[in-house]
Amino acid sequence: MEDSLIQQQITELFQSRFSTPIKTVDLLPGAGSARRYYRIHSQLPYSVLACYGTNCEENETFIYFSSVFKKANIVVPEVFAVNATKNIYLISDLGSSDVLTAKQNMSETEIESLYKRILKDLIQIQIQGGKHIDFSRCFVRQEFDRTAMFWDLYYFKYYYLKISGIECNDQKLEEDFERIVAFLNTADRNYFMYRDFQSRNILLNDNTLGYIDFQGGMKGPLQYDVVSLLYQAKANLSAELRERLLSFYINELQTQITIDESSFRKQFQGFVFIRILQTLGAYGFRGYIQRKQHFIQSIPQALENIKKHTNIIQNIIEIPYLSNLIEQLEILTIDKN
Repeated sequence: MEDSLIQQQITELFQSRFSTPIKTVDLLPGAGSARRYYRIHSQLPYSVLACYGTNCEENETFIYFSSVFKKANIVVPEVFAVNATKNIYLISDLGSSDVLTAKQNMSETEIESLYKRILKDLIQIQIQGGKHIDFSRCFVRQEFDRTAMFWDLYYFKYYYLKISGIECNDQKLEEDFERIVAFLNTADRNYFMYRDFQSRNILLNDNTLGYIDFQGGMKGPLQYDVVSLLYQAKANLSAELRERLLSFYINELQTQITIDESSFRKQFQGFVFIRILQTLGAYGFRGYIQRKQHFIQSIPQALENIKKHTNIIQNIIEIPYLSNLIEQLEILTIDKN
């Protein structure tokens, strides 16, 4: 749909909801998805965002999840209005400064304090979400089960490994994938898994944290979202800080539920491994294939992370063939010619 027509429909929806004229409608810079976001300025004392998305099922999941999290006192966008075709909806504006940007001007002590606040919120999202969300209303998949795990591994296989030019034995690779999934399946998956819980999706406005882009959530393990936050390539947290934050998370978690810390930590390492592999696949697809530069820029750190972590995971899961392939991986670059 042409942008002018989208803005016309946004104007009509806004005026039907707020009965006030619009001053400006500004298209915001895009990121990894096909959705478009617009900031609306009007006579209201606050700005409003409009989201245009062609996948109505995805829109419905976001709207539903948002309503559940609002009831649990999690700061997420409030949905003001949805049009009849459900491809445009209006939400509260939580600001434009994300944690990834904000942390660039912080000391490590300030970053640690901020991330501890985020992890406390995450526990509420995971536990309250697990209790109150109807997972049949998930958009991508109801649960991070064997199938979803294999999707992540195949994302890495086809969008990074294969396009890197490294030849591989598919049968041997599949055997290692099977061992990874069997190990990860030992984790408790009865919680809400945000799926893309990273600093770009966490907003910081006047010291208030807000959470967006949770429509890909599903039932899943606790460890996955902690990994997504602490091992985000662009965030580049030190190993020492990651360990302190993981210990903090575990201590906070144990005030609400009972876990076996030793098993939890081993499973955590497995989810670090699959998350970085999935992330490399995403960077290969979004960066190398779709030519989005900021994804390409994240590849070197992600590649360094996976090579370091392979040394750790080999002591937990037997994956000799995959380990050898990872050692051969090189940084994907875009040919500017």
